[in-house]
Amino acid sequence: MRTDDEHVADQLRWLDDEPAGPPRVDLPGAIREARRRRRNRRVAAAGAVALGVLAVAALPVALGGDGRAAPAPAASPSPSTPLPEPRPAGPWQGICTATLLPVPGDPRGAVTGGDPDGRWLVGRRAPQGQGRLDFGLLVWEGDRVREVELPGSMQELTDVNRAGLAVGSSSGDGRDSRAWAVRDGEVVGLPVVRSGGATAVNDAGRIVGYRNLVPGKPWIQRPVVWDSYRSRPVDLPLPGPRWEGTAVDIDEDGTILAAMSDGHPDKPARAVVWRPGAARPEVLPLPRLPGGQADRFLPLSLAGGWVTGTAERDTTVVPRNGITSYAVRIDLRTGRAEVLKGVLWAGTGNGQGWLAGWVADDVPGVITDTRSVKLPVPDGWRGERQGAVTSFSDDGRVLGGKLESDDQVRPVRWTCR
Repeated sequence: MRTDDEHVADQLRWLDDEPAGPPRVDLPGAIREARRRRRNRRVAAAGAVALGVLAVAALPVALGGDGRAAPAPAASPSPSTPLPEPRPAGPWQGICTATLLPVPGDPRGAVTGGDPDGRWLVGRRAPQGQGRLDFGLLVWEGDRVREVELPGSMQELTDVNRAGLAVGSSSGDGRDSRAWAVRDGEVVGLPVVRSGGATAVNDAGRIVGYRNLVPGKPWIQRPVVWDSYRSRPVDLPLPGPRWEGTAVDIDEDGTILAAMSDGHPDKPARAVVWRPGAARPEVLPLPRLPGGQADRFLPLSLAGGWVTGTAERDTTVVPRNGITSYAVRIDLRTGRAEVLKGVLWAGTGNGQGWLAGWVADDVPGVITDTRSVKLPVPDGWRGERQGAVTSFSDDGRVLGGKLESDDQVRPVRWTCR
């Protein structure tokens, strides 16, 4: 018989940003472990990955003879769709307001992604029904919300482009998962990949994600790219024969970012990029941190040439500030890695190299070039200020995420000036 605690755990498991389908280099697992250790004042080991041996596939099939992606049709917004409201001019001041997003029926939910302008946000409801992990999905355009249903369970939309083309995944029978695109409310299964998921899409409509290599072992994965939601996926070339992992983001110029390992269980996740026109992928160096070089780097996002993520360093001596995990950005144009000033556990970055995530006590926050800002709660919010940021517009003026308090979890949009 299931205990009440087990039932509650099932119902609230989605609060930990559980991925739809199997883990991707166990990156979400690594982040959850980091959160747990952070609460004990020791943020340390990232998730390990298992072996994966595959021959290198022909990337030029998807990227064209010169290595550049062939043009792909982007989803067009409806003619009746209004243009986004003009944003206030002037420098970013870090003055923000919070608004609870509408959710039909049960108001509980969370934002899971957004487009570079902040016009579109995607998310999901709280699971409905006892012992179920079925999630209704949501697409917001401003304050208008549309409900979307994906087959299976553990459904999640992870990204959306400026035209409103969203991508994500769901779990099917057993431990397999399926990659999906959503265009104008229509759900389209991405071609060919028997078990895998989609993680990001750019404005050209190119989609990246992963496919599972071994039936029954969803942690063994390979990064893939779809040239459009109608195209067959193509395996990305590996840094070496044992490397495996997942693509986590794609920039507007076609650069792809992945979290990967060389396959040995003791090897930590690394950031790998495929630049347009390059014949081979590039493994980014581990950044320097206070006290020495990082032991691992968890890449989370890529926008405007900036890779953002969390770097960690093992140490037998707890630093005076208790911190062993740092928010880091890497400029792909120069190769320079920079530890952002201020304590912040990165959730996502934007096209200016700014990071959003959560600060001490899980309070949502932002770090820019010049300041660190704690994000507010909406008027009338009762309870704690805990939450997370999962979407950050390139101009820094629209963020999406969630706020949590006791048993209420609500999707939130922050508007800043």
